[in-house]
Amino acid sequence: METRKLQIIRYTESLIQQKGYAAFSYDDLAKQFGVTKASIHYHFEKKEDLGLAVLERLYRRLVEFSSRMAISQEPVEEKLVRFSRLQMEELADDVICPISSLQADFELLPDSMRTKLQAISRLELSVMQDIIADGASGLGTDSRAVALAILAAIKGSLQYRRVISENFLPDILNGVCRILTRA
Repeated sequence: METRKLQIIRYTESLIQQKGYAAFSYDDLAKQFGVTKASIHYHFEKKEDLGLAVLERLYRRLVEFSSRMAISQEPVEEKLVRFSRLQMEELADDVICPISSLQADFELLPDSMRTKLQAISRLELSVMQDIIADGASGLGTDSRAVALAILAAIKGSLQYRRVISENFLPDILNGVCRILTRA
């Protein structure tokens, strides 16, 4: 059974995916759990503390994924599918990647959250670069540039799904895999 603290973190992540960091409040959390705002403050004194807890959860998720992929013998196509599933984990049709949502609110975040988000963003890019490097060693271009393009395509597909209710991710992954395996 989840602790109340973990429930708050998980629900906050979903609010960030739906509304963004700046648009949710402790009132949203209190209503969800049927408690007072003071009960939420008991677990997280400031919104920044709660934001850092969400960022830490996202960071740990990426680190665990990276560790699994480092020892995986799967082809690049399967690794990309797994990465996409990780990004889409717990995503409803009308939400976006929590990392993307926080990146969009970057200028509104406290400095401690900005620093952690920068570390997560670097890790996310590094994970994608590792996937690309493992599966497309013959690619005649910069793996960082390819990794950035793939991340943008995956995250962009989530934005499009949110707006026009059509899932482009399978098509994007198929196209990316064809490009990578041609190398």
